[in-house]
Amino acid sequence: MNQNVFQEALHTVSQRRIKAKTENERRYREINSKIPEIAEINYQLAQTASRILMGEDIEILKRQNLQAQRYCAQLLENHGYPADYLDMHYTCPKCQDTGFLENRYCDCLEKLISSISIEKMNQETHLQLRNFEQFSLEYYRGIIKKNAKGEEVDCYLKMKKALDFCRQYAVNFNTNSANLLFFGKVGVGKTHLSLSIVTEVLKKGYAVIYDSVGTLLSQIEQEHFTNEKQETSTLNLVLNTDLLVLDDLGTEFQTGFTNSMLYTIINTRINKQLPTIISTNLTRKLLYTQYDERVFSRLYAVYEIWEFLGEDIRRMKMQEKRNTQYP
Repeated sequence: MNQNVFQEALHTVSQRRIKAKTENERRYREINSKIPEIAEINYQLAQTASRILMGEDIEILKRQNLQAQRYCAQLLENHGYPADYLDMHYTCPKCQDTGFLENRYCDCLEKLISSISIEKMNQETHLQLRNFEQFSLEYYRGIIKKNAKGEEVDCYLKMKKALDFCRQYAVNFNTNSANLLFFGKVGVGKTHLSLSIVTEVLKKGYAVIYDSVGTLLSQIEQEHFTNEKQETSTLNLVLNTDLLVLDDLGTEFQTGFTNSMLYTIINTRINKQLPTIISTNLTRKLLYTQYDERVFSRLYAVYEIWEFLGEDIRRMKMQEKRNTQYP
């Protein structure tokens, strides 16, 4: 495990525990000043250890303390506070913000390690997020193209439908959301809408990995053959992240290892019911030719397919820029 990531996760857990204790102390000061009766009860409860040392019956003290705690809860509610207002409120009640349970990592620490690792991975890809508001349908207006079935299609209407779908997908996203396959020529909006979904999903607090297929498979292959098998390995993160977005399927250098690993990623995430979004410039025929039947069948049997049609928007924007500079 990357020690820097581990230490950062431990520090975060420690800060959560400090915050919980600080907030609990603040609440005690508040209640002690507003409800003196509770302050007196808390003082008496604090004397329990001394009273035990002085020989008082432990069972009797337990019953008295329970009665006092119930009375405190009633007093709190009578004054408009929740009955558990003076309880310690940890971020993770299971481990009480220590990060450990019976000499093993708590789920909260493992999730932190994973999320920090993913964040650092995305930083290394220089991820530039987009949003739906930046997606202009004007670049599709008046353009007619033939779709994969050979039918003439109004690109504006088709891409409006794709935009509306992606917005709704992002709004309703959860870890049971559908798998998506975006296909179409270069520059027709696949990456923009994928990144717009990523932006909204990240806002909801989900863990997201976005990268090109080639880059991820290359990193996984490097770790595999250098025996860097660890909890925060790229493969482990890819298999378990809440949303995986794979860009440019078909541009990666293909070997027996990468093809096998691509199948493992797609199939494992389907079995885990974790959503994946894949974009490609390849047509259905080229996908069938380039990948084995196991990969192809899962993409077309399980994924929801969206065809993107239009002109190369990047080229159109470059032309607009030149026209502005040299009218």
